[in-house]
Amino acid sequence: MLAEEAKWLGARIGLMAPEDVFPLCDVGSSTAEFREQVQPWIDSYIFRPIRERGGSAKHIDIKAAAGVDLVGDFSDPAFLKRLAGLKFRSAFCANLLEQVPNREEIAAVITGIVPPGGFLFITCPYRYPVHLDPIDTRYRPTVTELAELFPGTTLVEGETFSGGTYWDAISGSPLTVVKTALRLLAPFYHYRNWRTNVNHLPWLRRRFQVTCVVLRKD
Repeated sequence: MLAEEAKWLGARIGLMAPEDVFPLCDVGSSTAEFREQVQPWIDSYIFRPIRERGGSAKHIDIKAAAGVDLVGDFSDPAFLKRLAGLKFRSAFCANLLEQVPNREEIAAVITGIVPPGGFLFITCPYRYPVHLDPIDTRYRPTVTELAELFPGTTLVEGETFSGGTYWDAISGSPLTVVKTALRLLAPFYHYRNWRTNVNHLPWLRRRFQVTCVVLRKD
């Protein structure tokens, strides 16, 4: 996630009444280390303000790790039933839909998490290199295209804007810079990570673009 993207999302969530957005479901959250150290602006602009105002957010991912509150697969009916019982008021999904082969199904599940009147905060890259996590379908939607992926919702606000560069994304953490350099020198070790880093090299100074939308469920 770009710092500008996190700031945009955090500002929109911060303007809403707590009863309209909390509890919030963070879909494809990754780990606490990722949100707080690798890309610390995610926590600084989004989740720390939520905690400070007494809001509740649950981080959901398919992998078990520190900072993941709920581990599960959206194709598992039992897991979806568990999510329904938590009565989320809003759902947050950043930069996931380009990394799944069934984005229409995932979008439907995300929409189903919240009740009528609930909100969805969704982002996708618009101008961004291929990043394999584990795949990249090259889905790069406009505001209209991203909103149309969620039938049964109304677009409240949307914007496609430029953000940081690849250097901005990795330079905040010296450890990330070192890991990136080592990956570039070892193409046969974790080939997927090596290829992703190679794809990003032309973007060291070229600015990324991202599409962000806020949707309200009808």
